[in-house]
Amino acid sequence: MIENNICLLTDSYKVTHHYFYPKGTEKIYSYLESRVGAEFNKTIFYGLQYILKKYLEGQVVTQQKIDEADELISAHIGPDIFNKDGWQYILDEHDGRLPVEIKAVPEGTPVDVSNVLMTVENTDKESFWLVNYLESLLLQVWYPSTVATLSAEVRKLCSFYLDVTASEKDNLDFMLHDFGYRGATSTESSMLCGSAHLLSFSGTDTIPALTIPENYYIDSNLYGFSVQATEHSVMTSLGPEGEFNQILNVIDSAKDGILSIVIDSYNYRNFLTEAGRSGSELNEAILNFLDAEGNKVVFRPDSGEPVSTTLDCLNLLSEGFGSHLTEKGYKVFDLNIGLLWGDGLNYQKIRDILFAMKSNGWAAQNIIFGMGGGLHSNVTRDTQRNAFKCSAQLRDGEWHDIFKNPLDSSKKSKTGRFKLIRDGNSFKTVSIAVDGEDVLQTVFKDGELLINDKFQNIKSRALNYSQRR
Repeated sequence: MIENNICLLTDSYKVTHHYFYPKGTEKIYSYLESRVGAEFNKTIFYGLQYILKKYLEGQVVTQQKIDEADELISAHIGPDIFNKDGWQYILDEHDGRLPVEIKAVPEGTPVDVSNVLMTVENTDKESFWLVNYLESLLLQVWYPSTVATLSAEVRKLCSFYLDVTASEKDNLDFMLHDFGYRGATSTESSMLCGSAHLLSFSGTDTIPALTIPENYYIDSNLYGFSVQATEHSVMTSLGPEGEFNQILNVIDSAKDGILSIVIDSYNYRNFLTEAGRSGSELNEAILNFLDAEGNKVVFRPDSGEPVSTTLDCLNLLSEGFGSHLTEKGYKVFDLNIGLLWGDGLNYQKIRDILFAMKSNGWAAQNIIFGMGGGLHSNVTRDTQRNAFKCSAQLRDGEWHDIFKNPLDSSKKSKTGRFKLIRDGNSFKTVSIAVDGEDVLQTVFKDGELLINDKFQNIKSRALNYSQRR
């Protein structure tokens, strides 16, 4: 059976809808938005081009796909349910290319919640049923968009605390590192999530994400970088009694550059005390490594309560290696060392750590963060409350505006057909009859990708947002 069969890339119940719409239906018009109540007040739209190229572009309907889908749905739901005639029409009359028009905001653009991000409309009245049939697939843009939004908000947070503590900002691009490949739900999701993160940061250990810009965003530049680093299988190789011998082996074997060392295999306080003890073999090894220009050692505690453990480690490192003050009176390490916290993080915990550091006199430049599950798998469609709804239908030549208005007013949908216009530094969704330049662009029509954007352009839009106050 064909895995990427467009006839089957939907929810089961949508297969039944083609015979439920009112007689005379010619067009369905639907839209995507982040509804009121989202975690962040803007959503950075990203990932549609990937979905279009991978699943919708070109001839995606074939006879084999139609026949396989008909057989499966007959067994799955019942006979004479699957819209075989509708799909056959698309194959015969459109050469298997989907007769829909998709308009969307340029990827990487931050849009205020409760505004339209994308619209979908059929271009052949015989295929009105196709629009919301595609919802299940198209709505998956929520995932890379939400991750892109989260990373951008973390970058804004980091930038703020760098400024208020008079920190150097040369490491801002690497203050949040993607550790999430192993915790992702699939390699495909790790690629999408990892590439969304690269719109705001350059640090990643999710190698598969590096392929997205070239393969789907016509950009052969490399956007993600990493460093040499240890894990517990390395650090515990000689057991507790051989811990420091193994650390010496790691430092002696390390190449020039940045070396990240996990320090909580047994007791991080003992580790940092020994590392900073003047005259100890470990201290001398670290200092010798730091003698080379550009070399840096980053210490990574990997367990404990994030705020208190971070402050404890900062103080221990300061006692051993020294620190000085920024122009605003916040402590910075004397040597090219740093701290990495990468366990159990989310936006709120990063905020708590940075606030605690400031409150205790520490400059934000001393720390970087690593996020795995918090980046890849702790977001849901409800994080930014993304929803895809029908707002207008053309029947017998006349447009009818439709909407839902449940008792939960936060789920009230928009009505009519829209354009997205700029309103100062924000956006506003208005009727297509209202004057104003539409920010939404036709990106896909009748099987053809009409806008093929570069990853660098998308990254620039996201960075412009994260640099704002």
